[in-house]
Amino acid sequence: MRSTDTASQEVRRPFLGSMLWIPLLLILVACGGIVYYGHQVARTLEQSVAASARAGGRATAHEIAGFINREHDRLHAFVDEKQAEIRQVLAHPDDWQAIDALRASLKRMFPETIAFTVTDADGSPLFEDFDGLVGAVCESAMRTFAQTIDFDGEGFEIPPIHPIPGAYHLDLMTALRFDGGQSGLFFVSVSPSRIAEILASAEKASGTRILLVKRDDPDLIEVTASGARDVLKDGFRLAPEALVPGYFSTDLPGTHWRLLVLPDGEGLADAVRGVYVKVAVLVLALLVISAALLLAIRRYEQRNSTLFTRSLQASVGRQRAILQSMVDGMVTIDAGGTIHNVNNAVTRLFGYQQKELIGSNVSVLMPEPDRSAHDGYLRNYLTTGESKILGNGREVTARRKDGSLFPVLLTLGESVEGDEHIFVGILHDRSANKEAQRKIEAQAIAIERSNQELEEISQIAAKDLQAPLQQIASLGEELGVRHMAALSSIEQTQIRSLAAKARDMSELVKGLADYAHVEREPVDSRVDLDAILGDVQRDLATVIAATDARITVQALGCVLGNAKQLRQVFWNLLDNALKFREPGSPPDISVSLAASGDESADSAVAVLVRDNGIGIPEDQQEAVFDAFHRLHPRDAYPGMGLGLSFCRKIVEGLHGQISVSSTPGEGSTFRVTLPRAG
Repeated sequence: MRSTDTASQEVRRPFLGSMLWIPLLLILVACGGIVYYGHQVARTLEQSVAASARAGGRATAHEIAGFINREHDRLHAFVDEKQAEIRQVLAHPDDWQAIDALRASLKRMFPETIAFTVTDADGSPLFEDFDGLVGAVCESAMRTFAQTIDFDGEGFEIPPIHPIPGAYHLDLMTALRFDGGQSGLFFVSVSPSRIAEILASAEKASGTRILLVKRDDPDLIEVTASGARDVLKDGFRLAPEALVPGYFSTDLPGTHWRLLVLPDGEGLADAVRGVYVKVAVLVLALLVISAALLLAIRRYEQRNSTLFTRSLQASVGRQRAILQSMVDGMVTIDAGGTIHNVNNAVTRLFGYQQKELIGSNVSVLMPEPDRSAHDGYLRNYLTTGESKILGNGREVTARRKDGSLFPVLLTLGESVEGDEHIFVGILHDRSANKEAQRKIEAQAIAIERSNQELEEISQIAAKDLQAPLQQIASLGEELGVRHMAALSSIEQTQIRSLAAKARDMSELVKGLADYAHVEREPVDSRVDLDAILGDVQRDLATVIAATDARITVQALGCVLGNAKQLRQVFWNLLDNALKFREPGSPPDISVSLAASGDESADSAVAVLVRDNGIGIPEDQQEAVFDAFHRLHPRDAYPGMGLGLSFCRKIVEGLHGQISVSSTPGEGSTFRVTLPRAG
């Protein structure tokens, strides 16, 4: 026994034998992969927080700018309406009854009003709501602004805001023309409480902290969700540590303010810290397990061959049990691609029995072209020794026993047993990940399409409706000013009411154009589709006669929906069928119910609208439902490209679906599925 120990001491084995270098490298690669993955997750969290802060900040800045512009518009309308009262106050500055009446009217229009001032064309105060309102800084600002105005011109640009540095209010200005050709400014100081409400609403929606700071002194807080700086007491200075990573800032044009969006720094730090803690635990666990295995192998190598063999067999048995219990599949192959061993996860993923796979070529699990690429990588590695796939995960397509395909993440390792190369592949099923990614991409496309359509519709509303309403309001105000003396009190009231209502309608249109939400109509009304189709055919009777079209309509029954909207849907479908026809070929159109063949037939009605028109290419059959999407020049087939887009919005708003199948040159079939009426 002692001689044996001596011999073993004389023949010292290196601590890391040649067979241990590959596992050690694989362990280091695995640790590096875990650390890299954790770092990427942390960066993704930080980027997501920054993107959210950026989007929220831009939206809030846009909302504040819009609010201030609207306030200036309202002030301009107020001054036009109250010119007589303003002249009365300027002529009799001691007439407190007139002053109180004007102040009350201004308070009703602007509840946050602090005080107001009237200046001449040079910006010098003619009347102050209370003594000392206009200080040197305010008067200098008004003079500077007055010098930029051409009071005799068609108009002038009013800055969006005139906050006075060091003050806790914001100031609104508008031009005023007096009798005798004189001009001046009407200047109102208001509390920024409404802006504070906008900040509070944005903070609640985004979960961030939003501040307005001074542009020239970024540490000085001007307005928060709680109000202006005068309510912040000693907390009006921004601590440097508040600017956490991912914060967003932007200047508000025409102001001395800068908008800051501060994400939840502590929450982000906790999330990032949690990621790195998990990475550290995984790496430590991997190192501990690996160190234990390496030490066990080292000890086994130092024993005699019999004991080593027994220990090795026991270790192999334990490893086999671990591999068999793995969630991911494991396949062992030789250099020729012959399968030597598989674990239980492979049989579960692919549907084969172990005896069906062992001895077969790995090609049964991997279809072309991934199989050819995989074989090419192995041949290149065995020939040149340069590995492109060992230790690197890559996505490939796998094939089950029933022939179905699914994506897997393949990670390949190598073991050298004498002169033979054994490759171990770990297969991770990515079907669930792919499906989730597909759904996310589909939702993103739908959201993008909806946002694009809303933007286009809002531009049309702003262009076509805003100008006429503004002209009506301006005309009513001008009539009231020029012919006030010739009108009775009732007529004067009606003129002012007309102008006010036009202004209100203009504001309403602007709001609708800004937000452009598509309202869903109620679907609890019983609609007779047969009556709808009859009305549509009567509307299109002239076109039907001119094209010599034949329309066949089957009895359709009743659905739940909105009669006006459904009439628009089928009018668009029949109008398209009449319009997009083959030259010289009379349209042949049929409207019928689809054959019931699924479980939803009792709760839904599927209507098919078939035609013999020019058809739609397969790659365009989804795009035709996009707003303003056209397949042909407008001079060939007139229209705006909105009909099918409106159809989809209406049908989906009624909890239905619309789709198309078509063959170019043979015609199209539109399928409209709607809730069945009980």
